[in-house]
Amino acid sequence: QGYQKALSAARDADQIESIAKTLGDLGDKVDLQKTFGWVTRWKLIGPFDNTANAGFTKPYPPEQTVDLSAAHDGKSGPVRWVEFESTSEYGWGDFNKPFDALKEVAGYAVTEFWSDSNRPAEIRLGCKNGWKVWLNGQFLFGRDEYHTGAEIDQFRLPVELKSGRNVILVKCTQNEQKEDWTKEWEFQLRVTDAQGTPIASTR
Repeated sequence: QGYQKALSAARDADQIESIAKTLGDLGDKVDLQKTFGWVTRWKLIGPFDNTANAGFTKPYPPEQTVDLSAAHDGKSGPVRWVEFESTSEYGWGDFNKPFDALKEVAGYAVTEFWSDSNRPAEIRLGCKNGWKVWLNGQFLFGRDEYHTGAEIDQFRLPVELKSGRNVILVKCTQNEQKEDWTKEWEFQLRVTDAQGTPIASTR
């Protein structure tokens, strides 16, 4: 009872992981996906070309209009949106799973996030690849940096959710490095309040 209460009050990632481990040792497994509030259901499209990192700045079609029925010219032929649901405890949106472990590529992930009111929030992202994020068509921020490590809530983007449907678009780019520790082409994302309390989509 006490540990469950502590878990519900915890906002720091290290605290959550520590309490979850203690509960697990006591036979009470914690659903980390739900506790952290990861966005786990996405539609992904790729690969687009990122040779010599040129694709990071190139505005491929999803940056103009997200048309889930459209096919676009990809790096090696036509590409279409595919369904993806993360099974990771830490919510990783892993482009390698549908598209293979590719290099010098770019991909996009899109999701609908429903809010019951107009409200301030934060989009919190962890990523060791190049990335950009848009909310409702408005560019928020991005970093063209690779394989320096990823952490929970590594990047915090203040936003204003609108009541009803919001569209979150993520661009994730992979560079040319071939070492085993550079294979990840993924991100994790959640929506929280300013204190780090997860906000769940109402649909």
